[in-house]
Amino acid sequence: MSADTDVSIVALIVSLTALVCSTAQLLCQYLATADGYRRCQKAVMGPWARETCLRWHWKQFRFETVFTVPEIILWDGVKERSDFASRTETITGTPSSRGRTHVAPAPNETVQIHEEKASGQRKLAFTNRTFRTLDPQSELVCWLGLLEALHEHEADIGRLHGYRRSVPTAEQPRPAVTFRRRSWDFQSADTIRPHAVSNIFDIAVLVHRLGMTWQDFRPQDGLLRAEGNGHLLISTFSRSVGIILQYMRVGPSLHSNNYIQSTAADKMGFGILAGFPPLDIPEYTIGSTSEVLATADRLDPSGTLRRITTDIRHPMFCPTCLFGFSDLIPLASRMLRARGSTIVRLPVPSEYVVGLTCYGEAFKVFHHRLQQHIASHPETTTPMLRWVLSQYETLQSTYPEWEDEALALSLLNDRSLRFLEDVHDTWDTATTYFTDLEAAKAPLPRLRYKALMAAHISQAVHYWKDATDRVKGENGTRPREHFGGKDWVAEGAHCYWDYLPIIAAGVRARGCRVEDEVVREAWCVMMLRAFCWWRTHYMVGLGEEGGKVEMGVEVGRLPSRWWGSRLPVYVG
Repeated sequence: MSADTDVSIVALIVSLTALVCSTAQLLCQYLATADGYRRCQKAVMGPWARETCLRWHWKQFRFETVFTVPEIILWDGVKERSDFASRTETITGTPSSRGRTHVAPAPNETVQIHEEKASGQRKLAFTNRTFRTLDPQSELVCWLGLLEALHEHEADIGRLHGYRRSVPTAEQPRPAVTFRRRSWDFQSADTIRPHAVSNIFDIAVLVHRLGMTWQDFRPQDGLLRAEGNGHLLISTFSRSVGIILQYMRVGPSLHSNNYIQSTAADKMGFGILAGFPPLDIPEYTIGSTSEVLATADRLDPSGTLRRITTDIRHPMFCPTCLFGFSDLIPLASRMLRARGSTIVRLPVPSEYVVGLTCYGEAFKVFHHRLQQHIASHPETTTPMLRWVLSQYETLQSTYPEWEDEALALSLLNDRSLRFLEDVHDTWDTATTYFTDLEAAKAPLPRLRYKALMAAHISQAVHYWKDATDRVKGENGTRPREHFGGKDWVAEGAHCYWDYLPIIAAGVRARGCRVEDEVVREAWCVMMLRAFCWWRTHYMVGLGEEGGKVEMGVEVGRLPSRWWGSRLPVYVG
């Protein structure tokens, strides 16, 4: 009896063991149906793994792996940009924003900002300043590093440059993350890690904002490469997925490499000048030769401006020069620099953007000729002309960088906030002058800024030939005072003053019934306004030398056709 009991106990133990093993095998088989589950864990997705779950399908009698990835976008606050069923979190760099977007807290650090009264240069001192980089040999997805970089950038924008960040708007969009639920059932066979989602337009803008420059941008061929400011972004192409981006952090980011954060500034990187409705200035596109010529036709339907611009860009002379035409940038652009901010950098919108209104020699010639005019015509000098001279001399005596082009360019984002605010105030006053003229009714003279701008550019394209001929002494002419600077630049500025009667005729030909003196006054205000624009902005491109964009070099400018494109791209 005892032996039978022992045998029964042994049989029961064997049976229970077999049952447990069979049950374990069965569970393993069902868990094995959760394809991709191991690729959505913390070792791969970091904190985003907490969004991963298994969903049981009774009809199929299997598990489905459901995970969440970020859709990295530039968000204007409009819900339609995302999905109503998904939530969107703005990236701000704050601890709460980092937590909501599953990004690790920022390292402890402090920053002190000192501004030297003599030079106006701002100096930053960091304590415990570090940057985190993902080990390229680890299994973590690289979009975690991209989210970390965006948070760091947004935090620096506010505390280092005084950017008043608010809720996203159409004019001030901000990087954001939309949470997208995905099923591994619909991943391609060659996908080994979850991919974040974005689109070519948002990625292109965010690359600029992070301080990178595009080295290669051919989405149609699946080729993308951007680098700079401690970041590197390269693409690979998968036939089953599309463009897959790989992001790497290769060094610390410098605050001096930040760009102005606005839609109008972003358009610059696509060769687009955002319009300025208060002065009835439309949007212009100048990123390519065909776009420059089309814009020339809009400014001068007679075709003369197109012909002169084509002659300037002669392939045997200077195929990328836009002498005179490049004045369109400071004249047609709105003030892109934000109040309270020291960020002045912009992506370059065209091949050659530096016009006379950027050079210190042109500043000095303008001042000299204005003084001469007021001294020789005191009876016809208007209060506005005296204001232009007074405002110019105030900025000249207060800030050395006003006329010293090299000093202004060397400071970049470290320019004195007081200097930028004063110049910004002058620009605002000059703009108000033109909006008042636009609104003026008879019997007061009515002058349209757009007509004055078009008349000026139509004549300004002649300055290169006229200035160089005079410097060479052609037709018995002699060069005039150039104040120790570049003779052709100073002579070109003198030529601008010589063109005033022709510019006045051009304004009248465009439907404005105004006298020469009214045009002269408005032109002086317009020039001061253009000077102010250049001192509050800085164009960035490859091949820079002394702050100038080197001619004939691609400078990271993107084709305008990609503005607003929703071509999907993925971040691995």
